[in-house]
Amino acid sequence: MIRLPGYRAILEKEVIEAWRTYRLVYLCAMFVVIGIAAPVIIRYLPDLAGVLVPDAEIGVGETGAPDVVDLLLSTLLNAGAIAAVLMTMGAVAGEKERGTAWLVLTKPVGRAAFLWAKVVALGMIFALATGLAVLAAWLYSSLFFGQVPVLPWAQLAFIAWLSIMVYVAVTFLGSVVAASPLGAAGFGLAAIVGLSLASAVNGLTPWLPTGLGEVAKAVVLEEVSTDLDPARTVAVSLGVILVSLLLAWWRFGREEV
Repeated sequence: MIRLPGYRAILEKEVIEAWRTYRLVYLCAMFVVIGIAAPVIIRYLPDLAGVLVPDAEIGVGETGAPDVVDLLLSTLLNAGAIAAVLMTMGAVAGEKERGTAWLVLTKPVGRAAFLWAKVVALGMIFALATGLAVLAAWLYSSLFFGQVPVLPWAQLAFIAWLSIMVYVAVTFLGSVVAASPLGAAGFGLAAIVGLSLASAVNGLTPWLPTGLGEVAKAVVLEEVSTDLDPARTVAVSLGVILVSLLLAWWRFGREEV
């Protein structure tokens, strides 16, 4: 059994700190608003369009749960990527800049425990926020458009969380490598821009983490596409996360206290 001295103490510290600084509250509140807004906008869009432009034919037909899924995923994944960068950029770089990282490591806390506790804490925080967003969207979709199945939406929540964790992992690597949180943010933003540009190449999206949005949509709507291979896209995304975290671990292990 692998022992990580100090892991639990660091994990508790990270979660409590996220709560006391209101980062956890703000993140969950923002995600819940996104989850509620998607079905509400889709439900009342035709009525709102009729009020704003009563004499024009703007082509807003009957809406339903598929439209909610489209809006929810586009908003949640984009907002989640930005939130991942902002929440992660100071995870290690901020503590190195203040000198607290090395102070902690002089105590019975291993470097592996220091890093993995931070990653797990971030994963837990984003899992909670993403779960609340999807739960809110599911509840309001059921209210407005009739009962929708639970399992596909639970799978949507996992895939959305996985997409966000890609940017958490890359930014975390930047937080280990860079000398400041701004430098770490550069890593995360470069990943967002780079993956967005790469996904514009025809046929490349299924091989990129940006394809997770299409995977989530296909799962929740039970759509079948010959161009889509959910297992491949998920595997590539998990690979990006794993490689980023292993590189962060390797790099941090070679820094001098």
